[in-house]
Amino acid sequence: MNIAADILPWPLIWLSWGVLFACLSVILPRAPWNLLRHNGLESVWVGGVGCVGLAWSMQAGIHPGLELHLLGVTALTLVFGPYLAIAGGILSLAGVTALGLYDWPAFAVNGLLLAILPVLVSVLVGRLVFRLLPHNLFIYVFLTGFFGAMAAMAVVIMISAALLLAIGAYPMAIVSRDYLAMMPLMMFPEGFITGMLITMLVVYRPSWVRTFDDRDYIIGK
Repeated sequence: MNIAADILPWPLIWLSWGVLFACLSVILPRAPWNLLRHNGLESVWVGGVGCVGLAWSMQAGIHPGLELHLLGVTALTLVFGPYLAIAGGILSLAGVTALGLYDWPAFAVNGLLLAILPVLVSVLVGRLVFRLLPHNLFIYVFLTGFFGAMAAMAVVIMISAALLLAIGAYPMAIVSRDYLAMMPLMMFPEGFITGMLITMLVVYRPSWVRTFDDRDYIIGK
């Protein structure tokens, strides 16, 4: 999921920068920064950003652009909401890129794939679960948390694979054998870690989880 700059065509690199700037110009001003200060969660957000960056730094793969690593973005989305999650993902990416683990020219492509895309998937899953299913603690944890994280991982891997195939970076045989075949192995740990973390937070620190409300999931159940 770490797309290397040398396999990307320059028109795509410049286009991705334009799309990323357009997205961030809308997202960052709307991020509830005051909510972090009001609730005293600045250190929690910074810690979450650091954990995501650490997860992205521990990547493994055979070919450039086909590396795999955990995301952690669904957990950021559920705890802080989509705007702060995207801001945190971009900050995490900036950190690992500054360390030389990712390429600066490919920053926008990786930002769209690793920060914005999984947040959108997590938000979509959460809204569908909230709208279509009973408001139950276990449904929130297992579907919004566990399944939402698995879905985000699956979508990121599939879109990354489609991008690499579209630009002709690798043939289908290599992408299927060395990348897509690993998708199930990455989906379960992503879902398990996210589900476990969200479970602990809604039990011990429910006030930290912005997408969780006792009135919807516990009181009167």
